[in-house]
Amino acid sequence: MKSTFAKSIYLALLFSAGLIFVSCNTLPKDINDEVGPEDMIIKAQQYSDANKTTAAEIMYNRLLDEYGSDTNYRVIGEFEIAHIKLKQKKYAEAKPLLEDIINIYDSTYETLPGKYLVLARNDLNRLNEEYKYNGDRKKILSKKEKAKKQQQEEEEENSAAFW
Repeated sequence: MKSTFAKSIYLALLFSAGLIFVSCNTLPKDINDEVGPEDMIIKAQQYSDANKTTAAEIMYNRLLDEYGSDTNYRVIGEFEIAHIKLKQKKYAEAKPLLEDIINIYDSTYETLPGKYLVLARNDLNRLNEEYKYNGDRKKILSKKEKAKKQQQEEEEENSAAFW
């Protein structure tokens, strides 16, 4: 009995160590290289294009941490993170970033490249048209679910009016 228990613990530890080793190796080795803001953006975009979204997010967050006081880099970093979140269907995380970008443009429009305002508005409109975010329940409804919910509400109103 003691031997079986010891083997189980040993296997569990070995499995845990393997998981830790694999998870640590999922990020590219060059993510910690010393690079400037432009290189960070290029590397992050390369990671994103290669579908390494975790590495891309890390690089964009690093851009925000190191150069976020520069409004240009803040807008770029926040937009790219929001766009990744939108692709991952993490709408509740994408929406405030997109809204923040639009608010930044409202106060400092002349000094920023206009393309990010257009892109942020497009993504926010897409998010608002296709999905309904309810902050209390944190539930995203698809167009089909929205139509079904609206139909149920109309049926309830008609039923209430009938009685």
